[in-house]
Amino acid sequence: MFKQLTLDELLDLEDDWLNRDGLGEGDERQAWIEEGIDLYKKFLRTNRNESRYSIMLADLYLEWGRDEKIRHGNERRAYDILRKAALHSPKKPDPYYHLSFILANQDRKWEAALFYGKEALEKGIAGSKKIKLLCNLALGYARLDFNQQSEEYMKETKHLDQAGEHEWFIELYEDKIRENMREPILLKEAESKRRPVSKRDSEKLKDDAMAGNCVVVDLAGDVKYFYGFQDTVRLERREAEVLGFLMDHNAQVCSKAKIENGVWLDQEVAASTIKKYITNIRKKLSKAMNREDIKEQVLITTDDGYMWKADIASFVLRR
Repeated sequence: MFKQLTLDELLDLEDDWLNRDGLGEGDERQAWIEEGIDLYKKFLRTNRNESRYSIMLADLYLEWGRDEKIRHGNERRAYDILRKAALHSPKKPDPYYHLSFILANQDRKWEAALFYGKEALEKGIAGSKKIKLLCNLALGYARLDFNQQSEEYMKETKHLDQAGEHEWFIELYEDKIRENMREPILLKEAESKRRPVSKRDSEKLKDDAMAGNCVVVDLAGDVKYFYGFQDTVRLERREAEVLGFLMDHNAQVCSKAKIENGVWLDQEVAASTIKKYITNIRKKLSKAMNREDIKEQVLITTDDGYMWKADIASFVLRR
């Protein structure tokens, strides 16, 4: 028969669990999170009215859900986990913020994306997240043909972004909104604005890459690829987003902070993360382009960050 632990026993377990915070990464961190979730569920069985237990449980679900969404790209599982975070701490805006983007990106359920986004606004989402959420809401209203509301949200993003730190993100959403098609493939090439292309044209562009006339990173599909002359290589989602960001900023130095802000949407990023991704990307570029000088001539490191500086036409496809 199951023996329910006393409050004192649970508090002892909590002390031990808290002392192990930050001691592991990856799978070890995940095991620690799941252990905490199990622990605070037990706390709630002893006293469902103690708000601290619900708040701690919500924070753990939030971290887990963000990890599924950001590190693993598993948005369906992240959706289920983040909903639990919202249920256990309904006044916190962050779960609603992430749910709005998940529904927009994964299922294109715009009414639900707008619902969660507006909930996040009402609950006080602020700073950079607010600017990005307003862009998502503007896109949602545009997709539902509520163009006036869409324009109002985009105006608010620009008013809030006085320093221009989110200019790249805002321009990306403006390009998405500007197109009349529901889910256009947008092509970005050096020194030009994004423009919609047909599926046939995007496939021809990939053929050109394999013929050695250009290189292409394709972020439009569920699986991300880089197309070069020698080979086509599969990229992890974050690898593709980092590479696409650098190629969008062709011949411009992008600082570590600028890449993090453009790709990770305000999530905390470990100090070594960008460097690790750049190293992995260079290895894959070397294979795809059959070049040994990627670090010196294509994706270079500067005193202030990283720069895409290829001597061949470069294209980015995204939705």
